[in-house]
Amino acid sequence: MAITVMATVEKINKINIVKALTLFILFISTPSSLAGEWTFVPSLGLTETFTDNVELTRRSQQSSLVSQLILGIDTEFKSKKLLFSFSGTETLAAFSHDSELNDDFQTMQANALFMLWKQGPQLIIDSNITNVSKNDTDNSLADLVSGDTIQQISHNAGFQYNTTNSDYTITSSLIYNLVETEDNIGESQGYTAIFGSKNGSAARQVFWQIDGQFIYLENNTFTGENYAIESKVGIITSYKLNPFIHFYNEEIKGTVAGTNPNSIPAWGPGIRYLAAKHFLIDLSYNYVQDDTNASDDYIAASIDWQPSQRTSLKAGYSKRFFGDSYDLDFTHRTRRLTNNVSYHETIEVFDRNSFQENDLGSYWCPIADGQTSVTHEDCFASSIPLADGTNFGVVDLPSLTLIENNEFSLNKRLNLLSILALSRTTFTFDLSGWERTSLSTEIVDEYLSASFDITRRTSKKSDIGLSISYNENTFDKDNSNIVRQKDIYKTISTTYNRELASSLNAFITLQYLDRNSTREDRIYTEARASINITKDF
Repeated sequence: MAITVMATVEKINKINIVKALTLFILFISTPSSLAGEWTFVPSLGLTETFTDNVELTRRSQQSSLVSQLILGIDTEFKSKKLLFSFSGTETLAAFSHDSELNDDFQTMQANALFMLWKQGPQLIIDSNITNVSKNDTDNSLADLVSGDTIQQISHNAGFQYNTTNSDYTITSSLIYNLVETEDNIGESQGYTAIFGSKNGSAARQVFWQIDGQFIYLENNTFTGENYAIESKVGIITSYKLNPFIHFYNEEIKGTVAGTNPNSIPAWGPGIRYLAAKHFLIDLSYNYVQDDTNASDDYIAASIDWQPSQRTSLKAGYSKRFFGDSYDLDFTHRTRRLTNNVSYHETIEVFDRNSFQENDLGSYWCPIADGQTSVTHEDCFASSIPLADGTNFGVVDLPSLTLIENNEFSLNKRLNLLSILALSRTTFTFDLSGWERTSLSTEIVDEYLSASFDITRRTSKKSDIGLSISYNENTFDKDNSNIVRQKDIYKTISTTYNRELASSLNAFITLQYLDRNSTREDRIYTEARASINITKDF
């Protein structure tokens, strides 16, 4: 959260922010929490950024010097019952080419964990303010320099109870969620309940595993509920093969679109094979409880392998209402190398990823004999004079506008992170893929991002880094007529960091961005040079 809340943003509910901070202060003020340790670090920073294309246009590029005065604060409190942390900035931005764009922006991350009693439930509070892209089809890499951002506030508060012993493990939480945005898109409120339990190492006759979640969210008059539960209960034998019963059920309902999938319960017998001391393989045959016979029985399988504290693999295959379903979590660490791979499929609602096709405007586009369609490429604004004899015609081209999302979507996310940390040099490779499918319209959007970073410590007080990234966004990729929009961002940047004194730091960054798109108005390049100096007090 910002140190002060921007007065010009009327939609952001300041009362909720004040309430959250008041709760933090009340917890800290309790007698049992006063005996603790405070850290308090305010800071003042100035960043000057020169960009040769602040308006992100293909032609008639406008340069600008963007000045950012950054007021920051970091604080942390620790006691036997309370953990509290707060980090926030207030940024005053000024643009040399147009002072009407001058504005202020806030960021914040506040967390509190209060133990009600020893080994009992915990009260947790989490609040965030971020500046997110106003419209991913316009600029998914939006920041305060480009100015294509809106402010988003999220509050989460509730209880969690986690315990582990030799007999059983329990993880549970009940959290209230509130999301507010400056443009009213992507807002929601509701609660999430999660429960998980499994047997401990002392179990000798019966083993079990239960995982369930219930999510309820609403936005104005629209509501969405997502319920899922999976359980395994079996008998421990003296052999490596242990029988169990598997049950799975999932339900989606509410008043938003996409709330009537063919989600039905299933159950069946299974067998657990203890391949090694920390290597479990589960296999089950599941009978679908469907009176209409619209779904077939299926086989489900899962692997849980933890050969050491440094290596862990969990993977599974099953079937859900949308078809085959997979999940994966893999972690491997050595002294210098860390690898993490994950793949998950989730149902979500009230996000900022629904778009509506509108007319972008009239453009001169090349028209060949017999041609029936054109794209944004090689087109330019119809207001530009056209030479005689050119084979161009005026064409109305479409664009995508962000709209309120009142639909469930299926989200498949793959993430790969690899970090190699040498004595003075660190290499980081990050790859992620995301496929979003609307359950009501079946529109599929795909997002791919990859980055490679090298950081080299040149001395005790300085380091230099190189970053290369690639982002590809495809909207409505299965449209048989045209590809609505496909954006490719290529970015390369280098940063030099220097500690000037014990509490004085500076950095210099050079960055080049090349964006290509099927929309002519979204093709551009931009070069930036930034210098920053920050003083901690």
